[in-house]
Parts: sequence; structure tokens; C-alpha cells
Amino acid sequence: MMTLLKTFLKLPKCSAVIRAFSSENHVQEVSIPVPWGEIRGKWWGPTDQRPILCLHGWQDNCGSFDRLLPLLSRNIGYLAVDFPGHGFSTRIPVGCFYNITVFLLTVEYIRKYFSWPKVSLLGHSLGGATSLIYSLMYPDRVDMLTCMDIHLPLWPKHHVSLTSNIIEDFPRSNEFLASKKEPPSYRISEIKKKLHASLSESIQIKCVKYIMNRNLAPSKIHPEKYYFTRDPRLKQCEMFCFTNAELSKNAPNIKCPVFLLRASSHGTYHEKFYEILEVFKKNGIECVFRFVKGTHHVHLNNPETFAEDLNTFLLKNYNAENRSLSNVKEDVFVNEEDDVRIKESFN
Repeated sequence: MMTLLKTFLKLPKCSAVIRAFSSENHVQEVSIPVPWGEIRGKWWGPTDQRPILCLHGWQDNCGSFDRLLPLLSRNIGYLAVDFPGHGFSTRIPVGCFYNITVFLLTVEYIRKYFSWPKVSLLGHSLGGATSLIYSLMYPDRVDMLTCMDIHLPLWPKHHVSLTSNIIEDFPRSNEFLASKKEPPSYRISEIKKKLHASLSESIQIKCVKYIMNRNLAPSKIHPEKYYFTRDPRLKQCEMFCFTNAELSKNAPNIKCPVFLLRASSHGTYHEKFYEILEVFKKNGIECVFRFVKGTHHVHLNNPETFAEDLNTFLLKNYNAENRSLSNVKEDVFVNEEDDVRIKESFN
């Protein structure tokens, strides 16, 4: 992990206040430079104030927030980014390995690029775990935390066998990537079914297009077919980092307001989740917990089921810290006329 680290280190009810975003005027494609390339994403709403940083789940992209963010206050800015190897963001170098450090570094590079004294984090699944861990490590750098359907504990029972399987599989993915061969391609109808079938049919068919728009490229070999552009090495990504004891020990570090969301079909919830919830409450910080009916991607499928509660939480805490300067730079915005990837639509 140290080798990899050195490589990279070179309110009122929302129904009364919500105003819908205009796709032409309030959502802009952005590109943020990092040592291995760029982090891409979409900036929703005002750019003259520090936004909420939105982090998606494993093998998704920032399109997973396309149905939630329009339901939230237009007076708040949101920067939804693609993690490395996802969406339009650059993959890490050949031979390197994805783990939680890569995603934590992404948050830190973004914070430093804009010279933000603090970050406000909103994450789903992997993005939620990244947000939680970053907050545990740097509590003074986080002023608001929203975690949607994250997995706890962060250290599995069969860690040794899982890690050995990852090590066995990684060389094959790395060799395929180095060969620059085109991945298997499929028709759009097949891709929709594949995305729907993954994670126990977590994403509804009608919603898979929001992931597809930043996740596919046309095949150069098979006309009318597309292939997945996400990095194949993500399948060997290791995201385990905190044991139960470490999680409990460091949870009191978090001092900012917290919003936690759990989906009903996530499965049996580990007792550690509720232990952390109690720690937050005993710590005297504001902690809002919502249990909603839906799948792991409820924020994409049915965001209206909790958007009002989330919006109330955000409006209450958004201006608790100084947000007068976003330190946004004009060259961060991408000219959509010059970027054919943005024009693709798989509706």
C-alpha cells in the first residue's frame, strides 16, 4: 500500500424549497487534473460556493446521482465525480492495484486542487465507505457526511481467502489491459439486462441508462455493439481496511452532522452498523438515520422516497461552514462540443 501511496502522492420541508435543475443551465461537465490523468464529473448548481462532493458506488459512475440531485435544493452546489477507472475518469497506471487508498486519495486530490479547507461528503456504497473512512481519518476536514447504503463491517470474515483470490485473478486482468485488446461487446438490449441482473437486480431496467451513458464505448469490431469502458481490474479491487475494533475506536473522531440511509433489501444488517449509529448519537452530534424500502440502488431507482429528509438535513447544515469561495477554475469545465463521450445517449 505504501508503494501505491507514493506513486499517487507525487430545515423547512424540501417540497417548499426545491427548484428543478435545468440540464442546459445548471449541470456542467468538469475535468480535475491528478498525477495519473484526470478525474471527470458533473457540477450541479452554483459554482461560486463550495459544493457537496458526491461519490458513487463500485463499478458505477457519477450518473448514479442523476435522479437524486434534481430533487434536492437548487441553491446548493453538488460535484459528482467518477472514481479512477470508472466513467470518464483516467484509469490508474498498468500494473497498479485498486484499493481503498486510491479512492481516499481521489478525495484528497480534489480537496487540494480547489484549496477547500473542508469537504462535505455524500456517498453511495463504495463512495459512502470512502466518505466514512475519510471522515474517520480526517475529522477536521469534513463538515457534513451522508452515507447511503454502505457495507459494515469494513473487514470481512474471510479476508485471507478473498485476498488470495484477488491476487490470483489480478494478473489476468492486468495482462488483458496491457494487451489493449477490445473487451467483449454486446447490443444495448443485452447490456441493459446485464446491468439489471448484477447485484441481485439492484438497478431497475428504466434506470440503467444513467449508468450506461458514462460506461460504454462503441465497438470498432462489431457494428451496433458496445463494450464496458470501466477498468477490468476493478473486479479485483480490495476495499477492506478497518477491523471492527478499529471502527469502534475511531468512530468517536467524527464530529460533523451525519445522515445515514439503509435500503430494505440490502440484506441482514451487521450489528456493527447499529453500534456505530449509537456511537454517533452518544457523541452528541446530529445523526439522522433513515430506513427506506428499496434495493441497494434506491437513490437511483426511487430517490423520492428519502429526498425530502435528505434535503432538510442538507439545508440545515450546508451553511454551517464558510462556503463563499469554491475556488473553481474556468479550465475545469469541459467543452461539451469537443467531447463526443458526453453526446452518447442510450435512452
